[in-house]
Parts: sequence; structure tokens; C-alpha cells
Amino acid sequence: MRILTSLFILLFLVACNQGTDSANNAWNSQNNSNPEVCDDGVDNDGDGAADCNDSDCWGASNCLNNNMNNTNNVVQMFTLRGKVWAPGGDNTATHPDNIMPIPGALVAAYLSAPPEIPFCNECVDVPVGVRHVFSDTDGSFELDLIPNTTYFLVVQKGHFRRVTQYTAGEPDGYEDFEENVGTAKDSRATLPNKHDPANGFYMPRILVVKGTYNSIDDMSVVFGALGFQWQEALGQGNIDAVNDYGSEIEAIAGSIDRLKDYNLIIFTCGGGSDFLTNATYRNNMRQYVYEGGKLYVDDFAYDWAEQPFPEFLTFANSGGSDCAGGTVAPSSVGDCNIYSSYDPTGTAGDPYLDLWLDVINPGGVIELELAYDIIKSMGPGIQGLCDDDSDPNCQNGIYTAPPKVWMYGTWSGYTMQPVTVSWNYYCGKVLYTTYHTEGGAGEGLLMLQEKIMFYLIMEMNTCTGPVVVE
Repeated sequence: MRILTSLFILLFLVACNQGTDSANNAWNSQNNSNPEVCDDGVDNDGDGAADCNDSDCWGASNCLNNNMNNTNNVVQMFTLRGKVWAPGGDNTATHPDNIMPIPGALVAAYLSAPPEIPFCNECVDVPVGVRHVFSDTDGSFELDLIPNTTYFLVVQKGHFRRVTQYTAGEPDGYEDFEENVGTAKDSRATLPNKHDPANGFYMPRILVVKGTYNSIDDMSVVFGALGFQWQEALGQGNIDAVNDYGSEIEAIAGSIDRLKDYNLIIFTCGGGSDFLTNATYRNNMRQYVYEGGKLYVDDFAYDWAEQPFPEFLTFANSGGSDCAGGTVAPSSVGDCNIYSSYDPTGTAGDPYLDLWLDVINPGGVIELELAYDIIKSMGPGIQGLCDDDSDPNCQNGIYTAPPKVWMYGTWSGYTMQPVTVSWNYYCGKVLYTTYHTEGGAGEGLLMLQEKIMFYLIMEMNTCTGPVVVE
């Protein structure tokens, strides 16, 4: 079974296209008269080092595996340090309290431009020879680079990626992105809040389906706090928005191709649309996730998770009895909504989320507001293919398990009850939370649960392995 750190593995496969071994004139930092040939056993440029022992050859494809993992005594490496920040961190207009570090982000240096991120971003290994690290809990990283070498510097978390051409400095030198910065962070280590590939900015295509009961908690304010471009008209912004009723959302849910226009679909508090009881729409949603789509669903919108995936969750109705349990989709929508809210005290169910919360909310109580529906129990469901057939959750090569709990809640009558959960379904993921992901702290400030929402959006957009992560 993959451990959680597999969330942090690179989301895409990159081929190493560095040219022929002998065509490395640009790498010759100590060239006397003749360029060093990197595979002939001869010290061609007369500097006392031959082939892969010569720093001129550290960019050659046959030398990458040899030298990327070895500090050469002749030439010391250049060190790049910094922290990875959430979108908006590089903007002076962003409130300082909204600037958040991003843990587990890939920081990698490629010698050629990385390819596009696929819709189905399965977990793969970082290619041999690509220097890379992953950011720590507080977003910090330290990456050793070959001196005087130009790279495509990639800072990435899931479908959020920034690419910058970066030239390493002199041997034994360093640069710290955190030095000499004011309220705004260094852009080169800040994830983008817009999609502009020509300038190295990449983000997932997001659709927000605004629920009926969401009018006082407009998601445009939440995303706007981090500088995202919000667009009510479909196809004209980085984040589109439609209502959870009417012809627009029905047309999108009725077409797998239109669903796949988006990497992530967020359903906010509202009623589940009646058309979800139609098997065609349910199957489309399930197929969308199977192929790599992500669903983020909160409270009254639970039907968008329950109808296509009834096997994972059983809810409590207003009387406390089981609601919408079992493996068959309910025949109607909205039956499990509870019209009285509760404010649970949260406890992180994921150790990495817990560590991150200690960074942004040190020693603080996790106060969650405006929870409505109640997850009474969780059931096992198919999540993907098995890595290890000896795993007890494997059945004929298929991994079957209950959801992962990100956050537990405690409130009157309930102790450590799941309030935020997710599950994989082959290449995609589904997350359901019982509480509003937006509450409106006012004055441009994000509530703690809104910051948790962005953390989880980042995690949902990371690669999907063949089994659920733990």
C-alpha cells in the first residue's frame, strides 16, 4: 500500500532529452581549447578530469545518474533555498494572514521544458537525473544544482505548477528566495492563481456549482482573497460558476466530455439536482472520476457524492436513523439533509494536515462552523488496482476500502465523528465535508476552514496511485 508520501510523488512522466553526449559545448565551464567528449575515456579539454568526472559533462545524459547523486570534489554545487507558497502569496494585495505555506510541493530542476500535465495524473517516479526535493511542512526546501547551469525550475502541487527559467550561480554559492522579501513572497516559489502557460503559469480548470443555500457565502469572495479570477460566464475565466439547478448544470452532468472540461468540480451547499436519480447522470459522474476528475462536495450538496458512489457513506437523518446507506443509489435527493446546524471542534485525521495546521494555527483550537449533514458510518468501496496482492484489502487485484478521514468532529452527542472524508476511484478522487467550506470571515480574511479547503484542494489535485493513500 502506498503511504501518504506517495501524494508527494511527481504527477507526470518526463523524458530526459538532453542531446547527444558529445554535443556539450555549452556545459564547458573549464574548457581550455577542445570540448570535453563525455564518453570516450579521454581528458579532452586537459583540465585533469575525464568524461563524467568533468563538470562539463554533468548535463550529458550518460552522466546524469552518476553525477546528480554525487558531490564532486572538483566543483561544489550551488544551493537554492526558499519556501513554496499558496496562490496569491506573491501579491501585495493579499492579506498577510491569507498567505499560506504549501507542504509536499515538488521543486524540480529540468534541463528541458516539462510536458503538459495529463487529465489523469497517475503517480510516477521522478525521472533519473532530475534534481528535485519536496517542500517541508512549513513549505521550506533546499535544492542543490549544478553551478552556472540554466534550468526550467518547476514548483508544483498537483495541477498547480509554476515554471521559471533559472540559472544557478557559482560553485559553493546559494540563493535564498526568502531573503529580502517584504509582505509579498517570491513569485518563483509561489503557486499560480491563473492559467497562462505562455508565462509558465498552470492551474486546474475549476467549476463551482453554487448551491441554493450558498448566497451568503459566495465562493467568489473566498477565491478572490487569493487573487483567483472568477468568471460567471462559462469558459471565460480560470474558475467557472453555475447554479446547482437549471439547464446549465444538467447539460454539463449529461456529457462526459463537458465534465472533462474541468479538473475539479466544487459543489457548495444546496440541494442535489433531481436528475441525479437518473442512472445516465450518475454513471457520467462516476466515469468522470474514474478517468481522473475530482469532486469536492459540501453539506447539503451531498447527493453529488452519494448518488454516483452510494457504497462509501451512510448518513443520519434528522431523527438519527440511517439514511442513504447501502450500495444502491437513493431513489430521491435531499432526504438526508438536517436543517439545524452544529459547530464541531475539529481534530485532524491526517498527520500531515495536523502538522500543517500547527504551522498556520499554532496551538489553536480547530473551530468548524455551519455543519449540517452527519456522516453516521462509512463503508468499503472499490478504489482502484492493488499495488500488493498480499494486502488484506485486495480482492482479485482490486483495492476495496472505506474512505480516508481528513477531519473528525466533536459536538453535542458525537465524539470524533468523521466530518471530512475522501476516497479514490481509479484515477480520480471524491471529497465530502459536512460543514460549509466557506463562511465569510469578512475584510478579505479567510476562515480556518477555508484555509483547510485550499489545503485539501491542493491534495486532491495531486497524483492518484493505484490504491488509496493512508
